[in-house]
Amino acid sequence: MGRDVLPFLGWCAVGLVFEGLAAYIWFCKKPASFGWARAPEVADVKRYNRAVAKLYVAYGAVFVLLGLPLLAKPLPGWAAWLMAAGVVGEGAACRAVYARVICKKYKKHYGDWRD
Repeated sequence: MGRDVLPFLGWCAVGLVFEGLAAYIWFCKKPASFGWARAPEVADVKRYNRAVAKLYVAYGAVFVLLGLPLLAKPLPGWAAWLMAAGVVGEGAACRAVYARVICKKYKKHYGDWRD
C-alpha cells in the first residue's frame, strides 16, 4: 500500500462528501434538493428530505464503486472511459429519479382534484 492507493483514496474522499451531505440532509428542517435544482414546496419535509438523502447515499456509493479501476497498477484506457461515462450516467439517472419520482411524490399540490 502506498502511492498506488492514493488516487483511489482521493476518489473515495469525494464519495464520502456525498455521504456526509446525505447525513446533513437527513436531519435538515428545510427542503433540500438534488444538485443545483431548486427544492419544490413539499407537503412532508421530513419524508422528502429522507428520500433525497437516500438518493445522495446511492450516488456516493456508486461513485466509490466506479473508482475501483484506480486500484489497477497501470490504469487501462477503457477503465478511464468507463469511470467518466459511469459518473455522467449516474448523475443523469439520479437527476431523473429526483425529478420523476421524488419531486412528483412529495410536491405540494394546490387545488388538485385528488385533495
